[in-house]
This record gives sequence, C-alpha cells and structure tokens, in this order.
Amino acid sequence: MSEKKIRIPVERYEWPDERRLKRQRRLRTLFITIGLIVAFGFGYVVRTAMTPLTTSVTNDFERFEAIFNVLKDEWYFSKDLINPEDKLINDAVNGMIESSGDPHTVYMSADEVQMFAESIDRGFVGIGVSYFDNNGTFIIERVFIDSPAERAGVQPGDIIYSVDGVSTVGLTSDEIVDRVRGEENSIVTIEFLRGQAIVSLDITRGIIANTAFGKMLENDVAFLEIYQFGTSTASEVKQYLEVFKQANAKKIIIDLRDNGGGYLTSLEDVGSMFIPKDGILIKQELTSGDALVSKSTGNIILPFEEILILVNENTASAAEVFAIAVEENIGSTIVGVLTYGKGTVQQQRPFSDGSALKYTVAEWFSPLGNKINGVGITPDVIVAQHEVMQESFTLLEENESYGYDQVHASIRDAQVALDFLDYDVDRTDGYFSESTLTTIQAYLNDNNYIELEAVVNKALLDTLRADVVREWHLNQDKDLQLQKALELAYE
Repeated sequence: MSEKKIRIPVERYEWPDERRLKRQRRLRTLFITIGLIVAFGFGYVVRTAMTPLTTSVTNDFERFEAIFNVLKDEWYFSKDLINPEDKLINDAVNGMIESSGDPHTVYMSADEVQMFAESIDRGFVGIGVSYFDNNGTFIIERVFIDSPAERAGVQPGDIIYSVDGVSTVGLTSDEIVDRVRGEENSIVTIEFLRGQAIVSLDITRGIIANTAFGKMLENDVAFLEIYQFGTSTASEVKQYLEVFKQANAKKIIIDLRDNGGGYLTSLEDVGSMFIPKDGILIKQELTSGDALVSKSTGNIILPFEEILILVNENTASAAEVFAIAVEENIGSTIVGVLTYGKGTVQQQRPFSDGSALKYTVAEWFSPLGNKINGVGITPDVIVAQHEVMQESFTLLEENESYGYDQVHASIRDAQVALDFLDYDVDRTDGYFSESTLTTIQAYLNDNNYIELEAVVNKALLDTLRADVVREWHLNQDKDLQLQKALELAYE
C-alpha cells in the first residue's frame, strides 16, 4: 500500500504564484502534449488539404496573433472552453513566464493579487486562527494575540468540528475559510473538539492584521515574533519595543521562523530600529548590473545589549535579509537551522483589470556581500527541533488499523509523537511491540480517551497530533531552539 505523507509543522508560506504554478503544471503539460499530438497527427494532414499552407506574418507579434486567432476560431477543442480567449491568453502568458525558469515571476489574476496582499499583511475579516488540514481533520495551530478567537477562548490543538451548525466532515479547507470569514462584527458559532469534549463558542468576527507579537520573558529578556514583513509591521514592532523599553529589557530574542518575507520597505523600516544609522541593510544587484545599497535610518528605540535571532528552514526572503543584516552589523547570534535561501527581489506591475505581473528585478546580498539565493543562512548555533516537528506523518484511511507485532510507518508516527509528549517509548522504528501497546494504553488512560482503541489508526493519530500542537504551544520547554536562545541570553 502506498503511503501518503503530511507534515505537522507550519510550512514555509507558499506565495499564490507558487501554488498556482504547481496546480497548473500538470494540466498545462497535458494540454501542451495533447496539442502537439493533434498538430503533428492526422488532423494536420487533413487541415493542409483544406486551407493554404502558410499565413503571412512579418514579426513575432503577428505570428502570435495568427496562432491565437486560429486556436480561438478554428481549433476543434476551443468549443469545450468556457471562455476560450481568456484561456488561450492566460496559458500563453503563463507558458512564457514558466519557461523563464524563475519560480517567483508570475502573472496573478485580480483575486490572486488580493490574496497575495492579504498573505503579507495578514489583513482580513475573520476570527484570527491558523490551522492545518490533517486529511480532513482541521486542527487549530495558532490563535493570534488579541484576536476574536483568543477573546472567545479558542485554544491551539482544538479541532474544528462544525461552523454555524454545518459539520466540517467532507469540507475542503477553502470551504471552511469561506464559512468562518464574513462581515466585520458578525457572529459565527463554531464547535471545537477539545480532547473528547465538544466546546461551542460564539465568535464576533473582526479585522485580523497581526504580523508581529511580543512579550517579556524571564528577567530582562524580551521576545519579538515577526510573522511577515507587511505594511503594518513597523508600527506593530515599534509598539512592542516601547513596551520592552518600559520593562527595562536588556536583551531580545527575535523569532523569524516560518517568516516567508514580505515587503522590502517594511524590512528597511524594521531593520532601522535595530541597526545604527548608515549601517547597510541590503545590497541589491539590479537588472542593469548596477548596485543599490539601502542603509539604516537609525531609528533605534531601545539599544539592546544582545540580540538573538531564531530561524528555520522556512525563514525566507526579507526575513533572511533582516537576520543577516542584524548579524553582520551588530554581531547578533542566529540560532536554528539552515534557512530557505530566497535572495531575489520582486515588484508588481499592475494592470487596469486588477491583475498584475510580479517579476524579479534584482538579487540581494548581505551587507558584507554574501550570496543568499539558493544558499540560505547557516546559523551560528545549529539546533534542530524534536523529530515530531521535522518528519512526515503517514495519512491513514478510515478503515486502516495497525496493532501488536505489526510494522508500519504510522506506528513510528505514533511512537515519535508519544515521545514528544513525554511518554516512555522504547523504540521509534515502526514496530508495534508490547512496550508500544503499554505506552498507548497509558496515553489513552491518562487523557480519558475511552472511545479510542489501543491500536494505531486515523483516530489515534489525529488525537496525538492535536495533543502535540497543544503541548507545543502551551509548553515553552518543548521549543528547543527557543530554549537554546534563552540559555545563550542568560549566560
């Protein structure tokens, strides 16, 4: 049996262009293949007998227009297209862009332009949570600070059970988003599965624009998490820095994990709050070959004695720019694992219909001239998270079940999750031993999961994953990278 895989941790954010390219690649390949077969097969022979062999063209654009008109008006399969003109133009544009080999240059529809802006600014009307789709089970991963969801009592690890009386069984992730979002100040009633209990909450929808979060940790150490570099990020960070100043913070941990980047203007504004005036933030090599250097304005609100920066494999683009700029300018310490390595700069060319072309205009380098694109940033202190946050997890069908003396990848998933939850696990090789049975029974008894069997099936894995997410968010000690940063801060 083939094994489908899913990852538990937050993945690096994929821009709408990347998702769209992946989604269209197979269909476009099939479309082109079929087109080639038709063009060079029987149809070609018949057509040449019915029409002139050549059409006069004097330049490339005339040739394109001639091909477009033939496909639009005479191509047999154009009758199957809802809007053949738009389809042909969009395919031509996307084909031209895809052949460039640059995954970050893409044409976006008006809807995708809006989604792109929302993804950076995290601005929309909703309840303020993020969740992941675990094969049809929707598990809350993060509850945004001061969001409608937090005020209503939603917790990480909750499973979305129903929305306004409609069960989530069989719904897609997009369908759930459509039901949860709505007009500002309207109320949505959501039932959550928390452990074995159903919790019903009435949540008043509001504008969600959280790109940063901060708090004081122990002693004089502040913690600042930047989710994205959006239009409001600088003002949000400034507010937190003012709070840290009032609290007499001396050191700060800046969390850039899973930060996919954002606007360079935002990066420059935020970077100027940590890097002295005229310190180099970024070097860009433009299409012309010329260099463009951005420098800090020195808008430092609180000069920290020490700055530690957390990164992971999903730290990308502007987040990488910020991390390496702070390190090379003032000697901060970067903790975590190798970053993503996106070192190109894009800008948008909008069109009157709301669509836009997002295209690469430059490659950026660190203040000292180090290349990042395709290379990433190697942390000063390398720390990986627990296996449960790193490895793929097997998706089981409803009727799949594995028990004593069997071997399966899903059994290893359960063993790794139980180890993360501090249960006594003798092995993590996927063999269901007597000790594994005893450990699963202890887990079920401790949590009063009386409806679950002591076997590895979809129900057990869903419950384990939910508990892993809840433990991750509620128990700071589980974050090995953060703990290492704290250790360095307290030295």
